[in-house]
Amino acid sequence: MSQKPYNTRYVLALDSSMTGCSAAVLDVVAGQHYVRRNESPRGQAEFLVPLAQECVAEAGIDFRDIDLIATMQGPGSFTGLRVALSAAKSFSLALDVPLVGLITTEVLVRQYLETAKHGENRICALVETKRSDYYYQVFDDAGNAVCSVGAAEVEDLRSAIESEQVVLIGDAVERYTEKTQDRFADKVAIPYPDPVIMARLALEKIKSGQELGEIEPLYLRGADVSLPKNASRKMKNY
Repeated sequence: MSQKPYNTRYVLALDSSMTGCSAAVLDVVAGQHYVRRNESPRGQAEFLVPLAQECVAEAGIDFRDIDLIATMQGPGSFTGLRVALSAAKSFSLALDVPLVGLITTEVLVRQYLETAKHGENRICALVETKRSDYYYQVFDDAGNAVCSVGAAEVEDLRSAIESEQVVLIGDAVERYTEKTQDRFADKVAIPYPDPVIMARLALEKIKSGQELGEIEPLYLRGADVSLPKNASRKMKNY
């Protein structure tokens, strides 16, 4: 696969890791970006590629002009991660361009640092699991990770967060604070990643010489699977 880190002009970002799905084309040279988003919690597989097509058309280019593709590796929605990653891999292979996988918590922290006033507090990104636990990662005030991304129940998470000295960000902030009633330096609800920031991060990573390998979804636990109430019994083999 070709790699053109210093000639990159157009970056395509695809995401369906949290709420809805989004796409963006970043024109590095012109400093412009084109974004499309669908906030429906369902139908990511149906909406994502058309959103990308709309971004490419608005940028006035062809898919063959894309130099780099960015997508989310996780953590996040089990199905959503697979949708965007499959689409991104298909584009990468068809266009013969590099693909960069990003960590959801890392993107959310960059998003917070670029758009909100912040001080000297640590930052904890909380991502919804739709269960009793939370995906999380803690960063210093400059956005450097101080622990690995993980999944934890409330009590374990409370021990990992220094209450009142941490800013909480992400889409699970309200659920966590309502459950714990803990005080924090601040809390900022971020319902989904910004695909433009994803594109910028991917460009930074490839320019820094980051090695690109096979990208797989970052699943911190298995998918939720339930059997139908009237599931048929399996026949025994004799």
